Amino acid sequence: MHRCHFYNVQVADVRTGAVRKAAPGARAQSIVMCLSANRNYNVKAGMDLRIVLSAVFCAQPLANAKHYGFKQVCEILEKHGGTEEPSNRGSPGSAPEYEIDPSELDWEKGVPIGKGAFGEIRLVNWRGTRVAVKTILHDLASNVNVVKEFRDELGLLQKLRHPNIVQFLGAVTQSLPLMLVTEYLPKGDLHDIIRRRGAMNAGTALRYALDIARGMAYLHQNRPHAIVHRDLKPRNLLQDEAGHLKVADFGLSKFLKAKNDNVHDVYLMTGETGSYRYMAPEVFKHEKYDKSVDVFSFAMITYEMFEGGPAYKYQLPGDIARDFAMEDLRPPFKARTYPDGLKKLLSECWSKDPRSRPSFVEIVERLEKMESSIPKIASDMPRCQCTIM
Repeated sequence: MHRCHFYNVQVADVRTGAVRKAAPGARAQSIVMCLSANRNYNVKAGMDLRIVLSAVFCAQPLANAKHYGFKQVCEILEKHGGTEEPSNRGSPGSAPEYEIDPSELDWEKGVPIGKGAFGEIRLVNWRGTRVAVKTILHDLASNVNVVKEFRDELGLLQKLRHPNIVQFLGAVTQSLPLMLVTEYLPKGDLHDIIRRRGAMNAGTALRYALDIARGMAYLHQNRPHAIVHRDLKPRNLLQDEAGHLKVADFGLSKFLKAKNDNVHDVYLMTGETGSYRYMAPEVFKHEKYDKSVDVFSFAMITYEMFEGGPAYKYQLPGDIARDFAMEDLRPPFKARTYPDGLKKLLSECWSKDPRSRPSFVEIVERLEKMESSIPKIASDMPRCQCTIM
């Protein structure tokens, strides 16, 4: 006998007509469990699994749930922060414009290139092009929190268009496993670059810093709501063929819905999100925070590029985050390659007071002035290998 129990409402088994109340702890979770198990439930007669999957897993789940009359699903989505936003897709229940037919992805021949907490990333051929495909492990597809993170990342990626943001190509949302498809960036991430090269010269480090700052300025200036990354770190900064960095991995990112355009609006966001070594003090202390937490992380990353690695690298990351938050500890400047004004800028970026941290728009302006003032020396950036005939 198959039943679906959710949100303390009575739901009848489609085949037997049996009725049972939901357990309080199984509300939203049971919806996803029923869907992943390919079980029907009579929230609306005649709806098959594809339509129900579309209503819950698509980029606009609340709009679809309302269209099809899934009242209980609407209640759950709204309870967990679901909102309706304008969409460029077709009618509810139809495949989104970004939907990719999973049969076009040569998954079995794909090469694993990364692993996350909830799944893996593979290099896969899609219509003759190598792409990166992020999936959720099958046994986690019934976890409502994992699916929510997938849906949130999808909702963000499809809106972003910038040279320093990883390019979203499409997704698989109408069947399991769920997949996110992005451009493949073959040059690795900034963590590996620093590990291989060590400390960078000023020209290279400033160019990388500008790539990061420009991408982040785009996110923070997003309209109608700013986007905070919340997990900015070298592993989430990927290098393209031309040698530029792109911001990636938006699993922890959020739209920040403020009352006005003040750069330091405080949002009702608390809790430890992100990686300890790059975590702003207010995040570690579970205080309210704003998008300036990304500015703090940026300062730590830029410091690593000039110093050749993180400060206090032999200490546990959690201990470092605690010392940053509770003891006002900050990394010492040891390298001699910092251009004039950069130490001051980094000190402002990792300030204890979030309101003292500059915006990324200001950071870009100040970095551009520094870059124009340093000597044009050889850099670590890839150079053209063309031959003039």
